[in-house]
Amino acid sequence: MWGNLQRLYDTVRLSLKLRTEKHKLISSNIANVDTPGYRRKDLPFERIMQSYLSNDKALKVTKPKHFSTRGRSIEDMLYIQPETLGTPNNVSLEEEMVSLTENQLLYETTLQALAKELERLKEIITEGGR
Repeated sequence: MWGNLQRLYDTVRLSLKLRTEKHKLISSNIANVDTPGYRRKDLPFERIMQSYLSNDKALKVTKPKHFSTRGRSIEDMLYIQPETLGTPNNVSLEEEMVSLTENQLLYETTLQALAKELERLKEIITEGGR
């Protein structure tokens, strides 16, 4: 039981952290919409969460010269969009505003799902005490 609860907590914590970082990146993209040569940055949320949730084990590091796949920072996972639009950079204000709104809604949805899960857990505990 506690193992599942800990896994849920860790998953939600990572999700909220990634959503926060994605919000910062989108805000930065919006702030630099008129900056010549600026390249749009993005965080591949779905790919990161998918790799976190998969049961595949990371490669075992047996020697100091081996590269570790664990503990990668979010900055290492940033994705810079290579394509160019018709602007001095590759940032579309409309697309960024849509992404910002979507990211905010998904952040709030994650918090609501966590609250519901905690309510359910509280109900289980209090019903078991009667």
